[in-house]
Amino acid sequence: MTETPNEPTTPLTRRPVFWLIVGAVLLGIAVVVVVVLGMSGGRSPEPSPTTIAPTPTSEAPSTPPSEPPATSDPGTPSAVVIPTDCAGIYTRDWAPELGGLVLNPAWSEDEPLWGSNDRGAITMLEGTAELRCAWVQDAGGGDVGIITNVAGLTPEQQDSMAAYFPGAGFTCYEELGGTRCVIEETTDAGEWGESHFLREGVWIATRWANVSPEGYTHDIVAAIFG
Repeated sequence: MTETPNEPTTPLTRRPVFWLIVGAVLLGIAVVVVVVLGMSGGRSPEPSPTTIAPTPTSEAPSTPPSEPPATSDPGTPSAVVIPTDCAGIYTRDWAPELGGLVLNPAWSEDEPLWGSNDRGAITMLEGTAELRCAWVQDAGGGDVGIITNVAGLTPEQQDSMAAYFPGAGFTCYEELGGTRCVIEETTDAGEWGESHFLREGVWIATRWANVSPEGYTHDIVAAIFG
Protein backbone atom coordinates (compact mmCIF):
# COMPACT_ATOMS: atom_id res chain seq x y z
CA MET A 1 0.00 0.00 0.00
CA THR A 2 1.42 3.28 -1.06
CA GLU A 3 1.45 5.88 1.74
CA THR A 4 0.38 9.40 0.97
CA PRO A 5 3.04 12.01 2.03
CA ASN A 6 2.19 13.84 5.23
CA GLU A 7 0.32 17.12 4.59
CA PRO A 8 1.50 20.27 6.33
CA THR A 9 -0.13 20.53 9.69
CA THR A 10 -0.01 24.38 9.76
CA PRO A 11 -3.55 25.70 9.20
CA LEU A 12 -3.93 27.78 6.05
CA THR A 13 -5.86 30.39 7.97
CA ARG A 14 -2.64 31.77 9.65
CA ARG A 15 -1.52 33.80 6.63
CA PRO A 16 -4.66 35.99 6.57
CA VAL A 17 -4.34 36.51 10.33
CA PHE A 18 -0.68 37.63 9.91
CA TRP A 19 -1.53 40.22 7.30
CA LEU A 20 -4.46 41.46 9.38
CA ILE A 21 -2.04 42.07 12.27
CA VAL A 22 0.42 43.93 9.99
CA GLY A 23 -2.38 46.08 8.63
CA ALA A 24 -3.58 46.94 12.10
CA VAL A 25 -0.08 48.04 13.16
CA LEU A 26 0.34 50.24 10.08
CA LEU A 27 -3.09 51.78 10.68
CA GLY A 28 -2.11 52.58 14.27
CA ILE A 29 1.09 54.30 13.12
CA ALA A 30 -0.84 56.37 10.58
CA VAL A 31 -3.28 57.52 13.27
CA VAL A 32 -0.42 58.61 15.54
CA VAL A 33 1.20 60.61 12.69
CA VAL A 34 -2.07 62.36 11.90
CA VAL A 35 -2.60 63.31 15.55
CA VAL A 36 0.96 64.68 15.91
CA LEU A 37 0.69 66.71 12.72
CA GLY A 38 -2.65 68.07 13.85
CA MET A 39 -1.18 69.25 17.15
CA SER A 40 1.79 70.97 15.50
CA GLY A 41 -0.23 72.51 12.69
CA GLY A 42 1.65 70.43 10.11
CA ARG A 43 4.89 72.40 10.68
CA SER A 44 8.15 71.62 12.39
CA PRO A 45 8.59 73.64 15.60
CA GLU A 46 10.69 76.77 15.08
CA PRO A 47 13.59 77.46 17.46
CA SER A 48 13.01 80.35 19.84
CA PRO A 49 15.23 83.38 19.19
CA THR A 50 18.26 83.97 21.39
CA THR A 51 18.60 87.38 22.95
CA ILE A 52 22.13 88.60 23.50
CA ALA A 53 22.52 91.49 25.93
CA PRO A 54 26.02 93.01 26.18
CA THR A 55 27.36 93.56 29.67
CA PRO A 56 27.33 97.30 30.42
CA THR A 57 30.68 98.83 31.29
CA SER A 58 29.22 101.57 33.46
CA GLU A 59 25.95 103.09 34.58
CA ALA A 60 26.05 105.67 31.79
CA PRO A 61 23.94 104.95 28.67
CA SER A 62 25.78 103.33 25.78
CA THR A 63 25.87 104.78 22.28
CA PRO A 64 23.90 103.12 19.44
CA PRO A 65 25.35 99.67 18.63
CA SER A 66 27.19 99.21 15.37
CA GLU A 67 29.76 96.86 13.87
CA PRO A 68 32.99 96.96 15.92
CA PRO A 69 36.10 97.85 13.91
CA ALA A 70 38.73 95.21 13.33
CA THR A 71 41.69 95.13 15.70
CA SER A 72 44.15 93.50 13.29
CA ASP A 73 47.40 95.42 13.06
CA PRO A 74 49.22 95.15 9.74
CA GLY A 75 50.78 98.61 9.95
CA THR A 76 53.30 100.58 11.96
CA PRO A 77 52.36 102.09 15.36
CA SER A 78 52.50 105.82 16.01
CA ALA A 79 55.89 107.52 16.25
CA VAL A 80 54.48 110.02 18.76
CA VAL A 81 55.59 109.23 22.31
CA ILE A 82 52.67 108.59 24.66
CA PRO A 83 53.40 109.60 28.29
CA THR A 84 53.83 106.77 30.77
CA ASP A 85 51.74 108.42 33.50
CA CYS A 86 48.76 110.74 33.73
CA ALA A 87 50.85 113.72 34.81
CA GLY A 88 52.34 113.75 31.32
CA ILE A 89 49.07 114.25 29.44
CA TYR A 90 48.14 117.56 31.09
CA THR A 91 49.82 120.96 31.04
CA ARG A 92 48.13 121.98 34.29
CA ASP A 93 46.35 120.60 37.34
CA TRP A 94 42.68 119.90 36.59
CA ALA A 95 41.69 118.94 40.14
CA PRO A 96 40.33 122.41 41.11
CA GLU A 97 37.92 122.34 38.16
CA LEU A 98 36.67 118.81 38.73
CA GLY A 99 34.69 119.35 41.92
CA GLY A 100 36.71 117.24 44.31
CA LEU A 101 37.21 114.27 41.98
CA VAL A 102 40.40 112.26 42.52
CA LEU A 103 42.75 110.96 39.82
CA ASN A 104 43.03 107.17 39.82
CA PRO A 105 42.02 106.39 43.43
CA ALA A 106 42.96 102.95 44.72
CA TRP A 107 39.51 101.41 44.18
CA SER A 108 39.57 102.26 40.47
CA GLU A 109 42.81 100.44 39.62
CA ASP A 110 41.12 97.06 39.10
CA GLU A 111 37.89 98.37 37.59
CA PRO A 112 37.16 98.10 33.82
CA LEU A 113 36.93 101.86 33.31
CA TRP A 114 37.23 102.96 29.68
CA GLY A 115 37.13 106.29 27.89
CA SER A 116 34.05 105.13 25.98
CA ASN A 117 30.77 103.30 26.47
CA ASP A 118 30.63 102.20 22.83
CA ARG A 119 31.21 98.46 22.41
CA GLY A 120 33.22 98.85 19.20
CA ALA A 121 35.44 101.55 20.69
CA ILE A 122 36.06 99.44 23.80
CA THR A 123 37.04 96.50 21.61
CA MET A 124 39.77 98.61 20.02
CA LEU A 125 40.86 100.20 23.31
CA GLU A 126 41.31 96.81 24.94
CA GLY A 127 44.14 96.06 22.53
CA THR A 128 45.69 99.50 22.07
CA ALA A 129 45.26 101.66 25.20
CA GLU A 130 48.56 102.53 26.88
CA LEU A 131 47.29 104.86 29.59
CA ARG A 132 44.13 105.38 31.61
CA CYS A 133 43.38 108.48 33.68
CA ALA A 134 40.17 108.31 35.71
CA TRP A 135 38.91 111.34 37.60
CA VAL A 136 36.31 109.79 39.92
CA GLN A 137 35.02 109.99 43.47
CA ASP A 138 37.49 108.88 46.12
CA ALA A 139 34.83 106.85 47.92
CA GLY A 140 34.10 104.83 44.78
CA GLY A 141 31.50 104.71 42.01
CA GLY A 142 28.98 107.49 41.59
CA ASP A 143 27.46 109.27 38.64
CA VAL A 144 30.12 111.96 38.24
CA GLY A 145 33.48 111.48 36.58
CA ILE A 146 35.70 111.80 33.55
CA ILE A 147 37.81 108.94 32.17
CA THR A 148 40.49 109.23 29.49
CA ASN A 149 42.46 106.56 27.64
CA VAL A 150 45.41 107.35 25.41
CA ALA A 151 46.07 104.67 22.79
CA GLY A 152 48.63 104.14 20.04
CA LEU A 153 47.17 103.19 16.67
CA THR A 154 48.55 102.12 13.32
CA PRO A 155 47.46 104.21 10.30
CA GLU A 156 44.99 101.44 9.40
CA GLN A 157 43.49 101.41 12.87
CA GLN A 158 43.19 105.20 12.95
CA ASP A 159 41.41 105.21 9.59
CA SER A 160 39.15 102.41 10.84
CA MET A 161 38.09 104.39 13.91
CA ALA A 162 37.60 107.62 11.94
CA ALA A 163 35.25 105.74 9.62
CA TYR A 164 33.55 103.90 12.49
CA PHE A 165 32.46 106.76 14.76
CA PRO A 166 29.97 108.50 12.38
CA GLY A 167 28.06 105.24 12.00
CA ALA A 168 27.95 104.85 15.78
CA GLY A 169 26.12 108.16 16.24
CA PHE A 170 29.09 110.51 16.74
CA THR A 171 29.58 113.88 15.07
CA CYS A 172 33.08 114.15 13.57
CA TYR A 173 35.03 117.19 12.35
CA GLU A 174 38.59 118.35 11.76
CA GLU A 175 40.29 120.08 14.70
CA LEU A 176 43.83 120.77 15.94
CA GLY A 177 45.42 118.90 13.06
CA GLY A 178 43.37 115.76 13.67
CA THR A 179 39.84 114.35 13.67
CA ARG A 180 37.55 114.80 16.64
CA CYS A 181 34.32 112.82 17.15
CA VAL A 182 31.87 113.76 19.90
CA ILE A 183 28.51 112.76 21.29
CA GLU A 184 26.47 114.29 24.11
CA GLU A 185 23.09 113.48 25.63
CA THR A 186 20.90 114.41 28.56
CA THR A 187 18.99 111.70 30.46
CA ASP A 188 17.21 111.36 33.80
CA ALA A 189 20.63 110.68 35.36
CA GLY A 190 22.02 113.97 34.02
CA GLU A 191 24.38 114.81 31.18
CA TRP A 192 26.97 112.49 29.68
CA GLY A 193 29.13 112.43 26.58
CA GLU A 194 32.29 111.31 24.84
CA SER A 195 35.14 112.96 22.92
CA HIS A 196 37.53 111.03 20.67
CA PHE A 197 40.55 112.74 19.12
CA LEU A 198 42.62 111.00 16.43
CA ARG A 199 45.93 112.34 15.17
CA GLU A 200 49.25 110.85 13.98
CA GLY A 201 48.43 107.43 15.37
CA VAL A 202 47.34 108.70 18.80
CA TRP A 203 43.80 108.26 20.07
CA ILE A 204 42.60 110.35 23.02
CA ALA A 205 39.36 108.71 24.19
CA THR A 206 37.38 110.50 26.89
CA ARG A 207 34.04 109.66 28.49
CA TRP A 208 32.42 112.03 31.00
CA ALA A 209 29.34 112.13 33.18
CA ASN A 210 27.94 115.29 34.77
CA VAL A 211 31.31 117.05 34.54
CA SER A 212 32.87 118.45 31.36
CA PRO A 213 35.53 121.11 31.95
CA GLU A 214 36.13 123.49 29.07
CA GLY A 215 39.39 122.86 27.20
CA TYR A 216 40.08 119.43 28.73
CA THR A 217 40.79 117.63 25.43
CA HIS A 218 42.63 120.64 23.99
CA ASP A 219 44.98 120.54 26.99
CA ILE A 220 45.77 116.86 26.43
CA VAL A 221 46.47 117.53 22.74
CA ALA A 222 48.84 120.37 23.70
CA ALA A 223 50.67 118.17 26.22
CA ILE A 224 51.17 115.25 23.82
CA PHE A 225 51.79 117.05 20.53
CA GLY A 226 53.32 120.27 21.80
